[in-house]
Order: sequence, then structure tokens, then C-alpha cells
Amino acid sequence: MERKRSRETTPEAGAVRRGEPGERRRERPRADGEPGRERRSDGESGRERRAAEGGRERRADPERDARRGNGSEGRGRSTDADRVHLGGRAGVPGRTRAARPEGEAGERPVRNRPARDGRSERTGTEERGRGARKDKRDKVADQAERDAAAKRAAARRAAAKKKQSGPKLLDDTMRAKLEVTAREGNGIRAAWATFRLHTDDLRRRNFAARAERMEYGSFDEFDRTTAQLTDRGYIGAGGGRMNVVGRPVEYRATTAQVAGLWPWSVGAGAPLIGTPLGSHLHTGAPVCFDPMNWFMRGSFITAPSLFVLGLNGFGKSSLVRRIVLGGVAQGITPLILADVKPDYRKLVELVGGQVIDLGYGHGKLNPLAAGVLGSIVPMLGEFPELQTQVIQEMRARQVTLVAGLVELVRGARVRDFEETLISTALRILYREGSAFTPDHPPIIEDLLDVVVAGGDELQLDAGADNPDEYQEAIKGLRRSLRALTQGPFGAVFNGHTTTPIDTTATAVCIDVSHIPNGDKKLKAAVMLACWADGFASVEAAHVLADADLGPQRYFQVVMDELWQVLGLGDFMVDRVDELTRLQRGIATSLIMISHTIKDLQSLGSEAAIAKALGFLERARAKIFGALPAEEIARLDSTVPFTAAEEEMVTSWSAPQALTGEALKPGQQRPPAPGTGKFLLKIGEDRRPGIPFHMEFTLSERESGIHDTNQRFSEFTETTASRGSDEGSAA
Repeated sequence: MERKRSRETTPEAGAVRRGEPGERRRERPRADGEPGRERRSDGESGRERRAAEGGRERRADPERDARRGNGSEGRGRSTDADRVHLGGRAGVPGRTRAARPEGEAGERPVRNRPARDGRSERTGTEERGRGARKDKRDKVADQAERDAAAKRAAARRAAAKKKQSGPKLLDDTMRAKLEVTAREGNGIRAAWATFRLHTDDLRRRNFAARAERMEYGSFDEFDRTTAQLTDRGYIGAGGGRMNVVGRPVEYRATTAQVAGLWPWSVGAGAPLIGTPLGSHLHTGAPVCFDPMNWFMRGSFITAPSLFVLGLNGFGKSSLVRRIVLGGVAQGITPLILADVKPDYRKLVELVGGQVIDLGYGHGKLNPLAAGVLGSIVPMLGEFPELQTQVIQEMRARQVTLVAGLVELVRGARVRDFEETLISTALRILYREGSAFTPDHPPIIEDLLDVVVAGGDELQLDAGADNPDEYQEAIKGLRRSLRALTQGPFGAVFNGHTTTPIDTTATAVCIDVSHIPNGDKKLKAAVMLACWADGFASVEAAHVLADADLGPQRYFQVVMDELWQVLGLGDFMVDRVDELTRLQRGIATSLIMISHTIKDLQSLGSEAAIAKALGFLERARAKIFGALPAEEIARLDSTVPFTAAEEEMVTSWSAPQALTGEALKPGQQRPPAPGTGKFLLKIGEDRRPGIPFHMEFTLSERESGIHDTNQRFSEFTETTASRGSDEGSAA
């Protein structure tokens, strides 16, 4: 704050009188009793004269300068010659002040102060006010200029910061040094220099991309405005209080992409190995699975086997068709050895596979045919030991199949000596010199003739002492074999195989839908024969691969509608059990499908139930669709469910809401709420499974391979036309 000094203006102060140009004269101070000062001849008043004179004499006071600290030798008393004219008002002479000596820059001007003799020069109040206002304006202007400069600097910094957003880039000098180190150095220094150069390249590309987006008017996606959070929610559009906080959107990415978010990321638990099945219900991540890839490439399961459980109408067959289609794309040959509905025929036809029809008037299957396994016997002439092994295995498979068919017809187990009789009769049929060869095999009727004819060897196997006793012992076996040659069984099994299995085909499907649903025994017998023939063809392909006579091939066997076979009796459990234990040794994945575990627990004995449950236990992967609550309780001892999984799986079986109107002609039938939703589980502990939702691709929809309701395709049109006809008739 500028300090102001009061200046006294007295009549005794000396005044400067205007004279000739360039001349100044000082009036002598008036003594006591002396007349007053002269007035100007032009009649000006004293005030006008003082205003016209303008300035006053300033006298230097050494004592005053000493008191103020201005005692330098270069500053002395001011003289008339040292005085300068100060500008005042326009047209009015200004005040005079002492001139600053040369070489003394920064000296403050000498202001009007009281003279030593007590007299003081008259000070101009108006001039002082004007000077104060000028100083104030100068300060305001300086402050405004400083503020403007600060704003310009802040704007430059903000522009530079916006331009240089992101990680710091290396300058040219540092890059040159690092390039030399990476090129000529070695060890950790060279590796570190290479890493820094690579990182800088990535940052430069990202910076260039951001700059390009900003140049074309797009915003920087790294800058976001955050809405203010209050106790009533976020302020702004879309804000407000929420009683339930929704689950945030989750994405799946590699650690290189979301490295900075690692502490807040969770594992999806769905490895990208195998056939794509659908999307994770919680994370939306893709879920991939098939038994062969999870066994060989992922090592997640110890055997390539899968058991699918779920109520009908919720997409079990569609899921298995997706797995089968993925196997075809990977060179795995699917074998649908008993297509009951059929669910896989159209798929196999689309991929160029082989379709075999069995049933009344459609085709026959000879249980005594050597099949693919017998067809490779002539090819193994250079490997006699392997050839003998194949022949023995072929005979054992034939005996097992015939015994299984006899059990189906009889409804009881085959006695021990009866199985021996079948084996001896087959050996007699294929002995040297007979008319039967692997290329021209016998049929069931030929086997019956050999058994009835008897002989010493057969009589010895039956434990009979004479022919009459032998005939009495084989009476039951003779009846069962007769049933296989006559009636419904004879229409399918008493004849040569119409179409043998071609293991070189892309896929194989045996369509048994021509057999009536009411004939459960025949359908089960055909399924059992197809499975035996199919596994024999798989074994033949592996034998050729071991002998370097063919490529190594992989197969995928599908056992759909397993409940139809197991429901025929306990003896069928043993036959299926033998087949399910071989898939790992023959490089074949096995997929078993049924509705509920009750199908496995509805057998006649505890031993059969235990074996049937073994199918589920030995399946290293399980997929569950919509199931009722009591089914979860039955599965708990075999495959434990968590509380969340139990609630989820049971909710899938909920019916459609009883609202809405009837479907119009041509309108697509909406699926049930739980259609296409499955839970994949591995292991026997209570670890969480992988819930996923399978959706059809456009090509699958257009192909119609998943359309299992073709019989109802014209239902709405037919009923609508009938309704309109009845209305017109009325």
C-alpha cells in the first residue's frame, strides 16, 4: 500500500513566478508588515495564477534524505539547472522535480516535502488523486494481463496433455540408444532394450490411432464423465434408486488384453477345446466340449465317454447332433448304430455318410456274418498270428451276439452248456471243407440245423450220454433259435446282411425306426446286434492300422434311447456293460443318452441296478438338461449338485406360461423356457459345473436337421382350414 505524505501549503511558501521563457525567478518571502505579493497585470486571481503556474519548486533536503536512507554521494541538492518541467494538465505548465542523475536507474523521484525552514510547497490534491487512480488502473491492467497469460498457459498445457494422452513415448535420442543396445549388446541389457522398443512401438501405434480418431471428430474413449452418486442413486438420465443392483456385463479376454483388470476378473471355467456347443449362461463366454478332445487334447477327463440325461423335448438329441457334427469336421467318424426315431438320419445324409435301413421289408442283419472284421481276414495273410487272433475274436463276438439274441427271445439267461453248444456249432459251420466262408457266412437257420443234427462233439458239450438225452437237453435252445428264424425276429435276422457297415464312410447311421414301437423285444434285439456289428467294424479298422494296412481312424458311437434296451431285462445290462468298457482301448468315444436315472434304477435286481448305475459313473463327463426335483435327489449320491445348480436345473423344466393366444398358421412354435439349456459336469465331487445355452446356427436351421416335429408341420393349417369349413357350413 502506497504511503501518502501530507504536504502543507502556507502563504509563506515560495512561489515560482512565470517570467520570460526559460527564466525562473523566486519571490522573496514576505516579511512582517510588508505588503502582499504583486498581482498579475492581467487581473488574474490568485487561484487562477496558481493554477496557471502549475508546478512548485522542490528543494532537496540532505537530512531528510539521510533519514530516508538516500545518502549516496551521487544524489545532492537540486538546483535550478537540474529542475525539469513536469507535464500537468493540457496547456498548463507542470510541476518541476529534480532530474535523476545519469547512471542511477531505478531512483525514486523526489516528491514535495516541507522545507527546512518550515515552509512547504503547495501540493496538488487533484494531481495526487489522479496519480493514485492511474496506479490502480495500472495494477488492474497488470493483474488482467497476468490472468490472461495464466489462462493461455493452462490452455497450452491442457492441449499438450490431451495430445500426449496415454503412456509416455520415448524420444528419438533414447530410441537410438536402445536400438544400438538391442543390435550390438547381449544378455539382459539387449533383451530389455528390445522389450522397451517393442513396447514403444505399440504405444506409438495406439497414440497414432487416438490422434486419428480425434482428428476426425471422434472422442477419446479413455475419458469418461462419472455421474455423481447420492443416497438416492446417480444424478442424471438413467439414475435413481435401484432396489436390486443388476449384474455387470462380463467379457472374456486374454491376460494380454485385460492385464490391468486382473484383480477383478474371474475365470469362466469353460476351456476353448472341442466342439462349440453354446454360450455360458452367466458370463456369455463360448463353451466348447466333446469327449474325444477333452480326453486327448485337454486331459480333463480320463476316458472319452459322455452320459446325457434330460427330459424329453428339451434338446438332448439336438445337443448330441451338434457334438456329432463337430466330430465330422475333425475327421472323427460317428456311428449311430440304432437310430430309433430317427434323429440322425438327415444329418448323416447331409455330410455324405452311409444310412442303413433295418426293419420289416427294409433290410436284414445276419448275426453270423463276419462283417468288417471277417472281411479283413484275407488281407492278413502276411501276419498269421494276427490273422488267427482276428478269427478267434470274430467267433467270440458271434457267440456273444447269438447268446444275447436268445436271451431276448426267451426272456431269461442262456444256460452255460447252451453257450458252449453255440460256439461248437459255429466252429463246425466254419471248419475247412464246409461251404461257409467269411465272404459267404451261414445264417441262423444253418446254425439251428447243426445244433439239431447233433453229433459226438455237441453231445459231449451238452453232457448227454445218448442222442435222446441230447435232444432233451437242447429243447430250450432249439425253441429259441427257432424263434429267431421265424416270426418278427426271422424277418430281420434270418438272412444275409443287406448292407454291411462301411467304416470308410464319413458317418454311419443304422435306421431302425421301421420297427414298430410296440415291438420292444425286436427293437432291442436289433439295437444289440447293431452295436455288436459296429464295434466289430471299429476293431477291424484298428487291426488294419496296426498292420500298416490303413490309416489310424477314430470313431464316436452314439447309444440313443438307452432305456429301451435296459427296460427289457437284467440280462441286457451285462451286454451293454461289456460294450461300455471297451471304448478307451479302441480309440472310440461313447455317448449314452437317456431320460432320467430312474431308467437305470428300474431294473429287476440290485445287481443289475448297480451295473446300470456304473454306466453313469464310468462316464467321465455328464451333461444334464431339464430334470425334476426328485431326479436331483436320486443323482446326489452319484453326481452331487450344488444348491444353485439344483435350483437352476429344476427351473428349466418349468412349463410355458399359460398366457397368450393360439399360434396362427405359419407362425413358429415357441420353445419351452428350458430348451437348449444344459449343465456340464465332470468328476464326482461337488465342484460347480458349466451351465450353457445351445442355440442353432443359421445353417442348422436351414438344413432342418434339428426339426423333430415334422409330423406337426401342417397341424395349424389343417385345423384352421377345418375351422373355416365348419364355419362356412354352419
